[in-house]
Amino acid sequence: MLFTLSIKRQNSEPLGAVIKRLLKAYRLNDKYYKVAIEEEWKQLMGPLITKHTESIYYKEGKLVIKLSSAVLRQELSFGKEKIMRSINKALGEPIIKTVELR
Repeated sequence: MLFTLSIKRQNSEPLGAVIKRLLKAYRLNDKYYKVAIEEEWKQLMGPLITKHTESIYYKEGKLVIKLSSAVLRQELSFGKEKIMRSINKALGEPIIKTVELR
């Protein structure tokens, strides 16, 4: 004898939307974004630039990247808009409003 389980879905919502809502409710958005941004930075910049990255800080739309090389900082300053667009695109939403290189 076969039993069939019928589950009626009410108010179904995509899992991604539920996770975003939970992150916001528990005030974990910035922590989640910091980890996601660090991973994307590594993918975007590669090992050479990542090696010279001392820290990455994100809070409320501002991304601060501390670099150990003044020459590299100067070179990357010309591409701040591209960095912002690339990371925002990878994250799927425009969370970064400004990029500061130190």
